[in-house]
Amino acid sequence: MVHFCGVIPTVLTLTIGFYCLSIILNKFGYQFATGQDVQFFFNSGAESAYCMGIIELEKVKAKVLKTECLHRKGLHNVRKMRQVPFNFLGIHFWKDIDPEVAIEQFQIIDDKFSTRDDVINHCNEWASTNISMDKPQWEMRFKEDYTKDTSLLLMKAHHSFTDGVGIVTLFAFLNDESLCPKMMPVNKDFSSIQTFLLVLFTPVALLLQYLVILFHKVHKSTRMIHTPDGKLSSETVLLLSKTFDFEDIRKCYKKYEKTTFNNYLMGVLSKSIHSWFVKNNVEAPDNLLMACPVSMKGFPKSVEEIDMNNYTSNITIQLPILKDMNESLKITKERFAQFFKLYYLFPTVYFQHLFRYIPKKIGTYLYNRFTKEVDIILTNVNGPKEPIYLCNKKIMSITPFLTTFSTIDLIIICFSYNKKIGFQIFADKNIQMDPRELRDLLESNFDGHMA
Repeated sequence: MVHFCGVIPTVLTLTIGFYCLSIILNKFGYQFATGQDVQFFFNSGAESAYCMGIIELEKVKAKVLKTECLHRKGLHNVRKMRQVPFNFLGIHFWKDIDPEVAIEQFQIIDDKFSTRDDVINHCNEWASTNISMDKPQWEMRFKEDYTKDTSLLLMKAHHSFTDGVGIVTLFAFLNDESLCPKMMPVNKDFSSIQTFLLVLFTPVALLLQYLVILFHKVHKSTRMIHTPDGKLSSETVLLLSKTFDFEDIRKCYKKYEKTTFNNYLMGVLSKSIHSWFVKNNVEAPDNLLMACPVSMKGFPKSVEEIDMNNYTSNITIQLPILKDMNESLKITKERFAQFFKLYYLFPTVYFQHLFRYIPKKIGTYLYNRFTKEVDIILTNVNGPKEPIYLCNKKIMSITPFLTTFSTIDLIIICFSYNKKIGFQIFADKNIQMDPRELRDLLESNFDGHMA
Protein backbone atom coordinates (compact mmCIF):
# COMPACT_ATOMS: atom_id res chain seq x y z
CA MET A 1 0.00 0.00 0.00
CA VAL A 2 2.87 2.36 0.86
CA HIS A 3 4.51 1.56 -2.50
CA PHE A 4 1.41 2.50 -4.52
CA CYS A 5 -0.02 5.36 -2.44
CA GLY A 6 2.90 6.90 -0.58
CA VAL A 7 3.61 7.25 3.14
CA ILE A 8 1.29 10.15 4.06
CA PRO A 9 -1.84 8.83 2.24
CA THR A 10 -1.22 5.38 3.76
CA VAL A 11 -0.94 6.76 7.30
CA LEU A 12 -4.07 8.89 6.83
CA THR A 13 -6.02 5.95 5.39
CA LEU A 14 -5.04 3.62 8.22
CA THR A 15 -5.81 6.27 10.86
CA ILE A 16 -9.24 7.07 9.43
CA GLY A 17 -9.96 3.37 8.94
CA PHE A 18 -9.03 2.59 12.54
CA TYR A 19 -11.22 5.46 13.77
CA CYS A 20 -14.22 4.25 11.73
CA LEU A 21 -13.69 0.66 12.87
CA SER A 22 -13.62 1.83 16.50
CA ILE A 23 -16.98 3.56 16.03
CA ILE A 24 -18.55 0.46 14.47
CA LEU A 25 -17.21 -1.87 17.18
CA ASN A 26 -18.39 0.52 19.86
CA LYS A 27 -21.96 0.19 18.55
CA PHE A 28 -21.74 -3.56 19.22
CA GLY A 29 -20.31 -3.17 22.73
CA TYR A 30 -16.58 -3.53 22.03
CA GLN A 31 -13.64 -1.21 22.68
CA PHE A 32 -9.99 -1.59 21.70
CA ALA A 33 -7.69 -2.22 24.67
CA THR A 34 -5.19 0.64 24.74
CA GLY A 35 -2.20 1.86 26.70
CA GLN A 36 -1.52 0.11 29.99
CA ASP A 37 -4.64 -2.00 29.47
CA VAL A 38 -2.53 -4.19 27.21
CA GLN A 39 0.11 -4.80 29.87
CA PHE A 40 -2.56 -6.82 31.64
CA PHE A 41 -2.50 -9.33 28.80
CA PHE A 42 1.31 -9.51 28.88
CA ASN A 43 1.46 -10.52 32.54
CA SER A 44 -1.90 -12.24 33.09
CA GLY A 45 -1.48 -15.37 35.18
CA ALA A 46 2.21 -14.72 35.80
CA GLU A 47 2.21 -11.97 38.40
CA SER A 48 -0.34 -10.31 40.64
CA ALA A 49 -0.20 -6.54 40.19
CA TYR A 50 -3.20 -4.98 41.83
CA CYS A 51 -4.06 -1.46 42.90
CA MET A 52 -6.25 -1.52 45.99
CA GLY A 53 -8.05 0.93 48.21
CA ILE A 54 -8.87 0.54 51.91
CA ILE A 55 -11.79 2.87 52.61
CA GLU A 56 -13.14 3.57 56.09
CA LEU A 57 -16.40 5.52 56.10
CA GLU A 58 -19.31 6.38 58.35
CA LYS A 59 -21.52 3.33 58.85
CA VAL A 60 -23.72 2.55 55.86
CA LYS A 61 -26.06 -0.34 55.03
CA ALA A 62 -24.67 -2.88 52.57
CA LYS A 63 -27.92 -2.90 50.57
CA VAL A 64 -27.81 0.88 50.14
CA LEU A 65 -24.21 0.83 48.95
CA LYS A 66 -24.76 -2.08 46.56
CA THR A 67 -28.07 -1.12 44.96
CA GLU A 68 -28.49 2.64 45.25
CA CYS A 69 -24.87 3.58 44.65
CA LEU A 70 -22.76 0.91 42.98
CA HIS A 71 -25.38 -0.79 40.80
CA ARG A 72 -27.64 2.11 39.89
CA LYS A 73 -24.94 4.72 39.45
CA GLY A 74 -21.60 2.99 39.03
CA LEU A 75 -22.29 0.08 36.69
CA HIS A 76 -24.69 2.01 34.49
CA ASN A 77 -22.46 5.08 34.09
CA VAL A 78 -18.87 3.81 34.32
CA ARG A 79 -18.51 1.53 31.32
CA LYS A 80 -15.20 -0.03 32.32
CA MET A 81 -16.84 -1.52 35.41
CA ARG A 82 -19.13 -3.67 33.27
CA GLN A 83 -16.55 -4.82 30.72
CA VAL A 84 -14.42 -7.96 30.49
CA PRO A 85 -11.21 -8.60 28.50
CA PHE A 86 -11.74 -10.22 25.11
CA ASN A 87 -9.15 -11.60 22.67
CA PHE A 88 -9.88 -12.05 18.97
CA LEU A 89 -7.13 -13.11 16.53
CA GLY A 90 -4.47 -11.72 18.85
CA ILE A 91 -6.18 -8.32 19.13
CA HIS A 92 -7.34 -7.29 22.60
CA PHE A 93 -10.69 -5.67 23.31
CA TRP A 94 -13.00 -4.80 26.18
CA LYS A 95 -16.47 -6.35 25.83
CA ASP A 96 -19.63 -5.04 27.51
CA ILE A 97 -21.53 -7.45 29.76
CA ASP A 98 -24.83 -7.31 31.64
CA PRO A 99 -24.60 -5.09 34.77
CA GLU A 100 -26.51 -7.82 36.65
CA VAL A 101 -23.51 -10.09 36.09
CA ALA A 102 -20.93 -7.41 36.89
CA ILE A 103 -22.52 -6.65 40.28
CA GLU A 104 -21.40 -10.10 41.44
CA GLN A 105 -17.93 -8.58 41.85
CA PHE A 106 -19.32 -6.91 45.01
CA GLN A 107 -19.20 -9.17 48.06
CA ILE A 108 -20.25 -8.74 51.70
CA ILE A 109 -17.73 -10.24 54.13
CA ASP A 110 -18.06 -11.30 57.78
CA ASP A 111 -14.35 -11.44 58.65
CA LYS A 112 -13.47 -10.10 62.09
CA PHE A 113 -10.85 -7.36 62.00
CA SER A 114 -9.51 -6.55 65.46
CA THR A 115 -6.60 -4.42 64.24
CA ARG A 116 -5.42 -2.61 61.14
CA ASP A 117 -2.91 -5.42 60.59
CA ASP A 118 -5.83 -7.86 60.25
CA VAL A 119 -7.14 -5.75 57.35
CA ILE A 120 -3.70 -5.64 55.73
CA ASN A 121 -3.27 -9.41 56.06
CA HIS A 122 -6.70 -9.88 54.48
CA CYS A 123 -5.67 -7.63 51.56
CA ASN A 124 -2.38 -9.49 51.12
CA GLU A 125 -4.16 -12.81 50.84
CA TRP A 126 -6.81 -11.34 48.55
CA ALA A 127 -4.24 -9.68 46.30
CA SER A 128 -2.38 -12.95 45.75
CA THR A 129 -5.31 -14.36 43.74
CA ASN A 130 -5.77 -13.27 40.14
CA ILE A 131 -9.14 -12.11 38.82
CA SER A 132 -10.45 -14.45 36.14
CA MET A 133 -10.21 -13.19 32.56
CA ASP A 134 -13.93 -13.76 32.01
CA LYS A 135 -14.85 -11.25 34.75
CA PRO A 136 -14.56 -7.47 35.10
CA GLN A 137 -11.08 -6.62 36.35
CA TRP A 138 -12.23 -5.25 39.71
CA GLU A 139 -13.64 -6.64 42.94
CA MET A 140 -15.13 -5.04 46.05
CA ARG A 141 -15.50 -6.41 49.56
CA PHE A 142 -17.62 -4.68 52.17
CA LYS A 143 -17.91 -5.05 55.94
CA GLU A 144 -20.83 -3.12 57.37
CA ASP A 145 -19.82 -3.32 61.05
CA TYR A 146 -16.10 -2.57 60.99
CA THR A 147 -16.31 -0.57 64.21
CA LYS A 148 -19.23 0.78 66.19
CA ASP A 149 -19.52 3.83 63.95
CA THR A 150 -17.76 2.89 60.69
CA SER A 151 -17.95 0.51 57.74
CA LEU A 152 -15.08 -0.83 55.64
CA LEU A 153 -14.94 -0.96 51.84
CA LEU A 154 -12.07 -2.69 50.06
CA MET A 155 -11.52 -2.40 46.30
CA LYS A 156 -9.16 -4.41 44.15
CA ALA A 157 -8.44 -3.69 40.49
CA HIS A 158 -5.66 -4.74 38.16
CA HIS A 159 -3.11 -1.93 37.97
CA SER A 160 -3.28 -1.77 34.17
CA PHE A 161 -7.05 -1.37 34.50
CA THR A 162 -6.91 1.66 36.78
CA ASP A 163 -4.70 3.59 39.18
CA GLY A 164 -5.15 5.22 42.57
CA VAL A 165 -6.55 8.42 41.09
CA GLY A 166 -9.10 6.40 39.14
CA ILE A 167 -10.32 4.68 42.30
CA VAL A 168 -10.61 7.94 44.25
CA THR A 169 -12.43 9.53 41.31
CA LEU A 170 -14.90 6.64 41.21
CA PHE A 171 -15.75 6.89 44.90
CA ALA A 172 -16.22 10.66 44.65
CA PHE A 173 -18.73 10.42 41.82
CA LEU A 174 -20.68 7.44 43.09
CA ASN A 175 -22.13 9.92 45.56
CA ASP A 176 -24.18 13.08 45.06
CA GLU A 177 -22.23 15.11 42.49
CA SER A 178 -22.80 18.29 44.49
CA LEU A 179 -20.52 16.80 47.17
CA CYS A 180 -17.69 15.96 44.76
CA PRO A 181 -14.59 18.04 45.51
CA LYS A 182 -12.40 19.27 42.70
CA MET A 183 -9.19 17.28 42.99
CA MET A 184 -7.17 18.70 40.15
CA PRO A 185 -7.62 21.14 37.26
CA VAL A 186 -9.03 19.82 34.03
CA ASN A 187 -6.30 19.62 31.40
CA LYS A 188 -6.79 21.75 28.31
CA ASP A 189 -6.79 19.97 24.98
CA PHE A 190 -3.64 20.29 22.90
CA SER A 191 -3.76 22.08 19.58
CA SER A 192 -2.95 20.15 16.41
CA ILE A 193 0.49 21.75 16.22
CA GLN A 194 1.28 20.91 19.87
CA THR A 195 0.16 17.31 19.36
CA PHE A 196 2.29 17.01 16.21
CA LEU A 197 5.37 18.36 18.01
CA LEU A 198 4.82 15.97 20.92
CA VAL A 199 4.62 13.01 18.54
CA LEU A 200 7.86 14.11 16.84
CA PHE A 201 9.61 14.46 20.19
CA THR A 202 8.44 11.07 21.49
CA PRO A 203 11.42 9.02 20.17
CA VAL A 204 13.86 11.60 21.56
CA ALA A 205 12.19 11.68 24.98
CA LEU A 206 12.14 7.88 25.21
CA LEU A 207 15.80 7.69 24.18
CA LEU A 208 16.82 10.22 26.84
CA GLN A 209 14.84 8.28 29.45
CA TYR A 210 16.50 5.03 28.42
CA LEU A 211 19.95 6.65 28.62
CA VAL A 212 19.28 7.39 32.30
CA ILE A 213 18.74 3.66 32.83
CA LEU A 214 21.56 2.56 30.52
CA PHE A 215 24.27 4.68 32.15
CA HIS A 216 23.13 4.16 35.73
CA LYS A 217 25.98 2.61 37.71
CA VAL A 218 24.63 -0.01 40.09
CA HIS A 219 26.37 0.05 43.48
CA LYS A 220 26.83 -3.37 45.08
CA SER A 221 25.08 -2.25 48.29
CA THR A 222 21.94 -1.43 46.29
CA ARG A 223 21.04 -5.13 46.43
CA MET A 224 20.24 -4.65 50.14
CA ILE A 225 16.89 -3.07 49.26
CA HIS A 226 15.97 -6.06 47.11
CA THR A 227 15.29 -9.70 47.93
CA PRO A 228 18.41 -11.92 48.24
CA ASP A 229 17.67 -13.99 45.14
CA GLY A 230 16.01 -11.20 43.15
CA LYS A 231 12.67 -13.02 43.12
CA LEU A 232 9.40 -11.71 44.50
CA SER A 233 7.64 -13.47 47.36
CA SER A 234 4.23 -12.08 46.24
CA GLU A 235 3.58 -10.95 49.81
CA THR A 236 3.67 -7.27 50.71
CA VAL A 237 4.64 -5.65 53.99
CA LEU A 238 2.54 -2.49 54.34
CA LEU A 239 3.69 0.18 56.78
CA LEU A 240 1.70 3.32 57.50
CA SER A 241 3.18 6.55 58.79
CA LYS A 242 1.44 8.90 61.14
CA THR A 243 -0.41 11.74 59.41
CA PHE A 244 0.88 15.29 59.12
CA ASP A 245 -1.00 18.53 58.65
CA PHE A 246 -0.29 19.68 55.10
CA GLU A 247 0.04 23.33 56.15
CA ASP A 248 2.81 22.36 58.58
CA ILE A 249 4.64 20.54 55.78
CA ARG A 250 4.09 23.54 53.51
CA LYS A 251 5.85 25.82 56.00
CA CYS A 252 8.82 23.43 55.97
CA TYR A 253 9.48 23.32 52.26
CA LYS A 254 8.80 27.03 51.81
CA LYS A 255 11.91 27.65 53.93
CA TYR A 256 13.97 26.47 50.96
CA GLU A 257 14.29 28.71 47.91
CA LYS A 258 12.25 27.67 44.84
CA THR A 259 11.34 24.32 46.37
CA THR A 260 8.09 22.49 45.66
CA PHE A 261 6.55 19.77 47.80
CA ASN A 262 7.77 17.10 45.35
CA ASN A 263 11.34 18.46 45.60
CA TYR A 264 11.08 18.47 49.38
CA LEU A 265 9.68 14.93 49.48
CA MET A 266 12.59 13.64 47.38
CA GLY A 267 15.07 15.49 49.60
CA VAL A 268 13.65 13.96 52.79
CA LEU A 269 13.59 10.52 51.14
CA SER A 270 17.22 10.92 50.01
CA LYS A 271 18.37 11.82 53.52
CA SER A 272 16.30 9.06 55.13
CA ILE A 273 17.58 6.32 52.81
CA HIS A 274 21.17 7.45 53.45
CA SER A 275 20.58 7.07 57.20
CA TRP A 276 18.91 3.71 56.57
CA PHE A 277 22.05 2.30 54.91
CA VAL A 278 24.29 3.74 57.64
CA LYS A 279 22.07 2.25 60.35
CA ASN A 280 22.59 -1.18 58.77
CA ASN A 281 26.37 -0.68 58.49
CA VAL A 282 26.15 -0.67 54.71
CA GLU A 283 27.90 1.81 52.44
CA ALA A 284 25.25 4.08 50.94
CA PRO A 285 25.16 4.19 47.12
CA ASP A 286 25.59 7.54 45.38
CA ASN A 287 22.27 7.13 43.55
CA LEU A 288 19.28 4.85 43.35
CA LEU A 289 17.24 4.42 40.19
CA MET A 290 13.76 5.67 41.04
CA ALA A 291 10.56 5.46 38.99
CA CYS A 292 7.93 8.16 39.58
CA PRO A 293 4.40 7.42 38.29
CA VAL A 294 2.49 10.58 37.35
CA SER A 295 -1.25 10.60 36.65
CA MET A 296 -2.02 12.37 33.36
CA LYS A 297 -5.78 12.24 33.86
CA GLY A 298 -7.88 15.27 34.70
CA PHE A 299 -10.78 15.17 37.14
CA PRO A 300 -14.12 14.60 35.33
CA LYS A 301 -17.09 16.95 35.58
CA SER A 302 -19.76 14.28 36.06
CA VAL A 303 -20.20 10.57 36.69
CA GLU A 304 -20.86 10.00 32.98
CA GLU A 305 -17.36 11.28 32.17
CA ILE A 306 -15.50 8.97 34.55
CA ASP A 307 -12.69 7.18 32.74
CA MET A 308 -11.20 4.34 34.77
CA ASN A 309 -8.36 3.74 32.29
CA ASN A 310 -4.85 3.99 33.70
CA TYR A 311 -3.19 7.05 32.16
CA THR A 312 -0.15 6.95 34.43
CA SER A 313 3.04 8.27 32.89
CA ASN A 314 6.24 6.85 34.36
CA ILE A 315 9.44 8.89 34.63
CA THR A 316 12.70 7.30 35.81
CA ILE A 317 15.42 9.43 37.41
CA GLN A 318 18.44 8.95 39.63
CA LEU A 319 17.68 9.77 43.26
CA PRO A 320 20.83 11.04 45.02
CA ILE A 321 21.48 9.38 48.37
CA LEU A 322 23.03 12.12 50.50
CA LYS A 323 23.29 13.01 54.15
CA ASP A 324 23.00 16.76 53.58
CA MET A 325 19.46 18.00 52.91
CA ASN A 326 20.51 21.15 51.05
CA GLU A 327 22.81 19.28 48.68
CA SER A 328 20.15 16.65 48.05
CA LEU A 329 17.55 19.31 47.26
CA LYS A 330 19.91 21.03 44.84
CA ILE A 331 20.43 17.85 42.81
CA THR A 332 16.85 16.58 42.96
CA LYS A 333 15.48 19.95 41.83
CA GLU A 334 17.74 19.88 38.76
CA ARG A 335 16.71 16.35 37.81
CA PHE A 336 13.05 16.98 38.55
CA ALA A 337 13.06 20.13 36.40
CA GLN A 338 14.68 18.23 33.53
CA PHE A 339 12.25 15.33 33.19
CA PHE A 340 8.96 16.30 34.84
CA LYS A 341 7.66 18.36 31.94
CA LEU A 342 4.81 17.66 29.57
CA TYR A 343 7.08 16.93 26.61
CA TYR A 344 8.60 14.07 28.63
CA LEU A 345 5.44 12.89 30.37
CA PHE A 346 3.15 12.65 27.35
CA PRO A 347 5.56 10.65 25.15
CA THR A 348 5.49 7.84 27.70
CA VAL A 349 1.68 7.79 27.46
CA TYR A 350 1.89 7.69 23.65
CA PHE A 351 4.46 4.90 23.91
CA GLN A 352 2.10 2.81 26.03
CA HIS A 353 -0.51 2.96 23.28
CA LEU A 354 1.95 1.31 20.89
CA PHE A 355 1.86 -1.89 22.97
CA ARG A 356 -1.34 -3.05 21.30
CA TYR A 357 0.37 -3.12 17.88
CA ILE A 358 3.41 -5.21 18.79
CA PRO A 359 3.82 -8.94 19.54
CA LYS A 360 3.56 -10.06 23.15
CA LYS A 361 7.22 -11.13 23.49
CA ILE A 362 8.52 -7.81 22.19
CA GLY A 363 6.16 -5.88 24.44
CA THR A 364 7.22 -7.89 27.49
CA TYR A 365 10.89 -7.37 26.60
CA LEU A 366 10.50 -3.60 26.26
CA TYR A 367 8.51 -3.37 29.49
CA ASN A 368 11.16 -5.34 31.38
CA ARG A 369 14.01 -3.28 29.90
CA PHE A 370 12.46 -0.09 31.24
CA THR A 371 11.93 -1.55 34.73
CA LYS A 372 14.83 -3.99 35.13
CA GLU A 373 17.22 -1.78 37.11
CA VAL A 374 14.62 0.27 39.01
CA ASP A 375 15.28 0.14 42.76
CA ILE A 376 12.40 2.10 44.18
CA ILE A 377 9.06 3.66 43.22
CA LEU A 378 7.98 6.99 44.67
CA THR A 379 4.59 8.41 43.85
CA ASN A 380 2.69 11.38 45.20
CA VAL A 381 -1.08 10.84 44.98
CA ASN A 382 -2.92 14.10 45.53
CA GLY A 383 -6.33 13.30 46.95
CA PRO A 384 -9.06 15.91 47.46
CA LYS A 385 -8.51 18.64 50.03
CA GLU A 386 -12.09 18.20 51.21
CA PRO A 387 -13.84 15.04 52.47
CA ILE A 388 -15.35 12.61 49.97
CA TYR A 389 -18.83 11.24 50.67
CA LEU A 390 -20.22 7.88 49.61
CA CYS A 391 -23.97 7.25 49.97
CA ASN A 392 -23.91 10.61 51.77
CA LYS A 393 -21.59 9.09 54.38
CA LYS A 394 -18.26 10.76 55.04
CA ILE A 395 -15.15 8.80 54.07
CA MET A 396 -12.91 8.95 57.14
CA SER A 397 -9.73 7.64 55.55
CA ILE A 398 -8.35 6.30 52.28
CA THR A 399 -5.32 4.01 52.27
CA PRO A 400 -3.80 2.98 48.92
CA PHE A 401 -2.53 -0.59 48.84
CA LEU A 402 -0.27 -2.15 46.20
CA THR A 403 1.21 -5.57 45.70
CA THR A 404 4.86 -5.57 44.67
CA PHE A 405 5.30 -6.30 41.00
CA SER A 406 7.87 -6.51 38.20
CA THR A 407 11.40 -6.34 39.69
CA ILE A 408 10.60 -3.58 42.17
CA ASP A 409 10.61 -4.53 45.85
CA LEU A 410 10.13 -1.14 47.51
CA ILE A 411 7.28 1.30 46.83
CA ILE A 412 6.59 4.54 48.68
CA ILE A 413 3.29 6.36 48.23
CA CYS A 414 2.74 9.82 49.63
CA PHE A 415 -1.02 10.33 49.86
CA SER A 416 -2.95 13.43 50.85
CA TYR A 417 -6.63 13.54 51.79
CA ASN A 418 -8.73 16.16 53.57
CA LYS A 419 -5.72 18.46 54.26
CA LYS A 420 -3.79 15.63 55.88
CA ILE A 421 -0.76 13.91 54.44
CA GLY A 422 0.97 10.63 55.17
CA PHE A 423 2.90 7.93 53.40
CA GLN A 424 2.76 4.19 52.99
CA ILE A 425 5.72 1.89 52.44
CA PHE A 426 5.17 -1.31 50.50
CA ALA A 427 8.04 -3.78 50.56
CA ASP A 428 8.49 -7.40 49.63
CA LYS A 429 8.54 -9.40 52.87
CA ASN A 430 12.00 -10.75 51.95
CA ILE A 431 13.68 -7.37 51.46
CA GLN A 432 17.12 -7.45 53.17
CA MET A 433 16.84 -4.25 55.23
CA ASP A 434 13.93 -3.68 57.60
CA PRO A 435 11.47 -1.24 55.95
CA ARG A 436 10.18 -0.29 59.41
CA GLU A 437 13.47 1.50 59.97
CA LEU A 438 12.93 3.54 56.81
CA ARG A 439 9.39 4.42 57.93
CA ASP A 440 10.70 5.63 61.29
CA LEU A 441 13.47 7.66 59.65
CA LEU A 442 11.01 9.35 57.29
CA GLU A 443 8.76 10.28 60.20
CA SER A 444 11.73 11.54 62.20
CA ASN A 445 13.00 13.71 59.36
CA PHE A 446 9.57 15.20 58.72
CA ASP A 447 9.20 15.93 62.44
CA GLY A 448 12.73 17.30 62.65
CA HIS A 449 12.14 19.85 59.91
CA MET A 450 8.87 20.96 61.52
CA ALA A 451 10.49 21.50 64.92
